Formats: sequence, C-alpha cells, structure tokens
Amino acid sequence: MDLRIVNTCNNDCLYCLESDLRNKEKFISKDLLFKEILVEKNRDNITFYWWNSLLHPELLDIIKFCKLNWFNNIWLLSNTMWIEGDYLQKLQQSWLNNFWLYFNSFNKEKHELVNWTGIKYNIFLENLEKLFISWLHIKVIIHINKLNINTISRDLILLKEKYRINNFDFVNYFPFDKPYKNRKILEYRILEYRWKIDILFKIIKKLNLKVKFVKFSKDFFWDCLNFYDYEKWIVNQVWKEDIERLSWKEIPFCFKESRCDFCFLKDNCKYYGL
Repeated sequence: MDLRIVNTCNNDCLYCLESDLRNKEKFISKDLLFKEILVEKNRDNITFYWWNSLLHPELLDIIKFCKLNWFNNIWLLSNTMWIEGDYLQKLQQSWLNNFWLYFNSFNKEKHELVNWTGIKYNIFLENLEKLFISWLHIKVIIHINKLNINTISRDLILLKEKYRINNFDFVNYFPFDKPYKNRKILEYRILEYRWKIDILFKIIKKLNLKVKFVKFSKDFFWDCLNFYDYEKWIVNQVWKEDIERLSWKEIPFCFKESRCDFCFLKDNCKYYGL
C-alpha cells in the first residue's frame, strides 16, 4: 500500500513532477489516513510515499497505528530532513523499520543544485551517518540525470562500502511537465553516456546490488536486458495523467516538441501515443 500523507517538501528538486500539489492541503489529516489504512486488505507493506513524509506533525501516531493494525513492513520515503535530535530514535520506537532515501550525488555543488533550496549538503551527510548506525533497513532512490550520471558509479561504491546500503531504485529522467523546463540541466542522450552506463552495470554486478530500474527505455540496458522489465517497471509505473496526455488522437505534444529521445515509453509508443 502506497499512502500519501503530505503535500509539501523542504526541497524543490529540479526533476520533481509534483510541484503543482504544493497549493493543496500540506498535511493529510490523521483521521482520513486512518480510514484509508483500515480498508487496506494487504497488510504486508505500507509506504508513506511522495514528498518528505517526515514533515507530517503526527507521523509517529500514524506509524504506531499501522503497526497496531498488523502492517509488517512500514516504509518511509524522505530526503532525511527532520531526523535531528532524538527524532530518529522516536521513529524506530514507533516501529518504523524501513527508510527509503532520496539521493542525488556526493558532489556538494550538484547535490545543492538539484535540491535547490532544500536540505543542505552537510546536514544530509550528518543524517546519512545517523541512518547508518540505526537498525532501519535503508533503500536508496536515485533519479539518474545529466548531473549525476558521470559520478553515479563512484557514489554507489561509497554508499555500499561506507554505509552498507545494498538496495537501490533508479528512476529515469522523463520529459513531462516541470522536468522538461529544466531539460538543459537534466537531459542526457544515452549514446553519449554509453560507457558511463556500462560502468554502472559492471559496478552493480560486482557489488551484487539489489536494483530496480524504473521508467527506462530498452536502449539504456544494451546487453544487460535482464534488468529490463517493461511490464512491471514501465507500464505499471505510468500515471493516469501520462496516459491521457499520450493518448490523444492528434499527434502527441511530446512528439511535436521532439521529446522522444528522452522518453521511457518510446519502445511502445511508435510516436503516436500509447
């Protein structure tokens, strides 16, 4: 079960698709969330997804409620802001057992460029150290783009060897909405970075990392197609809004604006929408 509990974030990432939701209610009410949780039949996993869930003022109560209602694995997605002091310990005492971490780069300039006005580099590193010594299971989500594709293999080695993180989700840059206006900073052509991508796969295999690649076209994988799952990590990840925008009877706007080189749907789109 994926559950949105906030519509706010301390970051304003260049690749974020959800900036328009900032005008909505910042925090979903606890009572409404409890109702959604109770109707869920699958009690194995629940993930507090989107934005920075740590900002919810009643997060500890929400986590406790999930555990009391027999959710085995409770995940929280965050950029680590607000785990200073003893708050991380309180999260663990509330039975949070998994932490899903946004990561951009160990390069300070690139980190702060992507996060814009959000969490500062030194604070992020301090919080990463706190997570490392906690008993939480940590997974890292990395949005691959032109700013980090040159250093991503080196970053993976550091995350694995220093922080013992073995579980990674990679999300591709895709050319819709807000990220598109930042395309000059973010977009990369696969052929130009082929050797960097090949090194990435070699590192993944060498370190025996557990990985998922979400919203990547087939040509990204080259001879590593065992990592490519079109149905699971592309079709099932496409938002309803994406389908509506790409299913017009007229030629899709993305084709008119030559976005196809960067689109994860191009293997099945045929330039005429889904």
